[in-house]
Amino acid sequence: MFMSDVISIYQRLIIHQISYETGDRSVMANCEIQPRNGETVRATLLISHTDLNRIFAKLTSSGQEFGEGHTDIQIPDDDTRIIDFQFENVYGQGIVLENFQFVKQVREIRA
Repeated sequence: MFMSDVISIYQRLIIHQISYETGDRSVMANCEIQPRNGETVRATLLISHTDLNRIFAKLTSSGQEFGEGHTDIQIPDDDTRIIDFQFENVYGQGIVLENFQFVKQVREIRA
């Protein structure tokens, strides 16, 4: 697995799924990135919890609701929780964020 820093200069970010484990410092987001002058690229990004909260705030401010009923929470034997948000299950598609800028460092996971 290879990780590289991502510069968040793009027009659209389409998030399909977000997953994280309680206690983790980052959140994994399965996305499509559409640069200003290029074709859409599928990517898995590691983002901060701060930026996850900003994404949910942007959804709420646009009138979209996303509550606990839209999440899948798994509790393995060690009492950690794995939280999985499947946006396509709620909206029928990934959520689209126009010109969204991350506050914290974003990393892309590549194989």
